[in-house]
Amino acid sequence: MAYIKALRSFDIQFDVAESLSDISKNYNKVKYNGFIIDVPTLLRAGAADKAEANLLIDNFPVLRLNYKASDGIRCLPTGKYSGHGNTLEEFLWENCSKFAPRSLRGTKKGTRVLNVLLNRDLNSPARGGEKSVTINFSSEGAFFFSVAGWKKGDSLWVLIKELSDKTPIKAEVMRVIPWGKTQAIPGISVNFLNLSEGQADQIEELIQEEKV
Repeated sequence: MAYIKALRSFDIQFDVAESLSDISKNYNKVKYNGFIIDVPTLLRAGAADKAEANLLIDNFPVLRLNYKASDGIRCLPTGKYSGHGNTLEEFLWENCSKFAPRSLRGTKKGTRVLNVLLNRDLNSPARGGEKSVTINFSSEGAFFFSVAGWKKGDSLWVLIKELSDKTPIKAEVMRVIPWGKTQAIPGISVNFLNLSEGQADQIEELIQEEKV
């Protein structure tokens, strides 16, 4: 296929999915820097597959491609992470290479309330800590209610009461919304650093239960 031949000319790793639903089914735990979507495949896709495509566009660099033997590969970057370059090379080096890889599983968020303990003490992660709840969460991070004096870059341990495996999860504060400064809910947005596979799977189950 023309796309595979073109990608092999670059020093990159990639997977090939036969459909958009195949990505969600077989590759949702793999971390990617971006996605390339064949336009005719997208046009033939059903509603569920198009919803998956929108999820990719909202969360990753995405390049839509169309191939004709007479014209070669035509490129159309799509979404806020995809830049404005009109070549495959620009997309790979200017957008994908600068995008922190993430899994498709980690882009799906839950909004139910989970009870958590936030502990700054990395030596005693399961003792004490600030009582909090989730505002939203995924297998890659969460936003917790908090009025404590957190700073971006702070390290902490997170213990989620609703998980069967209550091993504290190491995390890093990525964003802080202080109390009283805006009308937004105060708290901290964190990235999980050492979530176990079992914990990630149960978080995914909790998210899916919301949609049933």
